[in-house]
Parts: sequence; C-alpha cells; structure tokens
Amino acid sequence: AEAAVDAAIAGVGLTRVLSYQITAAVRAGTLCTVLEAFEPQPWPVSLVHAGQGLLPVKLRAFVDFAAPRLKKRLMQATWQA
Repeated sequence: AEAAVDAAIAGVGLTRVLSYQITAAVRAGTLCTVLEAFEPQPWPVSLVHAGQGLLPVKLRAFVDFAAPRLKKRLMQATWQA
C-alpha cells in the first residue's frame, strides 16, 4: 500500500487503500479522496485470542496498550466527520 500511496502522491494515478493509510497525506493536502459516495462503511476491528479462561498477563497488557491507540488511530482516519 505504501508504494501505491507514494505513486498517487507523485501524480501517477488513483489508488484504493484503507483510510488510515492516507490520513496524514489527506490532512497535508498531498492527496484527496474521490468517489466518496462509493466508500464502503467502516468495518469493526476486534482483538481476539485463542484460549480459554483468563488472559495471560502479557496478552492483557498488550490489549490494554493497543486497543485505545488503535481506536484513536482509526478514528483519526475519519477526516470527513
């Protein structure tokens, strides 16, 4: 996706990538969205693990660390709001 974004910024053409991958470029004005009426609805993101019972301490620490940051990053990608 990074090469496609770089090519679009260079003016080579259009690309289809996930919104969070171009948030910075859109905010900087180096890219703009087109065909916004045809954008799909956002999908939910889940952090899942294989196992039963209580989460291991390291996994709980990761989930507690990653979940709010992931949520914030994905919400920032909604520049149209």
